[in-house]
Amino acid sequence: MSDRKRLFIAIDLPDSVQLEVERCQIGIPTAKWVKKENLHLTLQFLGELSFEEFKILRHILSTVKGKSFYMVLKEPKVFFKKQKILWLKAEPEEVIINLRNNILKIIQKEKSQFNNLILKDKEKFLPHVTIARMNQVNQRKLNDYLLTFENFSTMEFKVDSFILFSSILKPEGAIYTREEIYKLD
Repeated sequence: MSDRKRLFIAIDLPDSVQLEVERCQIGIPTAKWVKKENLHLTLQFLGELSFEEFKILRHILSTVKGKSFYMVLKEPKVFFKKQKILWLKAEPEEVIINLRNNILKIIQKEKSQFNNLILKDKEKFLPHVTIARMNQVNQRKLNDYLLTFENFSTMEFKVDSFILFSSILKPEGAIYTREEIYKLD
């Protein structure tokens, strides 16, 4: 048993929204669809922290202040990286980015208490929920999918917390555990 936890901070999706997203996870045979219970919006990946660092982080995150807000997921798009990532845009972007920045600012102040904390971002943060990964995909099928779901939108839902998750990577997919839930005002 490792004394380290692989951690990230995210916004969880209500069951009803997970079901809405699951209904659009069709039509691309080569896609590895994210299981509905694993759908989330990652605010920040933190890396593997020791148990001591984990305890410090839990306390630090309890001091984050923020207001609850309403969010919607829409318009599937694709990131072209080592593999193609199919994702849904999260709005309102500015509110989500502000929440993330508040969290990072508080963690940044206490950065000296961590050895392995990952806070660097290679790219600009874009609020989104990953719904599938694809190593190879028929471009026509992908284009058809994007056209079919171009007007897709979930119901608006309330975000009144953010969550510290741990994850264990397995060949059949990641296993996520909610370590702590932090309420927003």
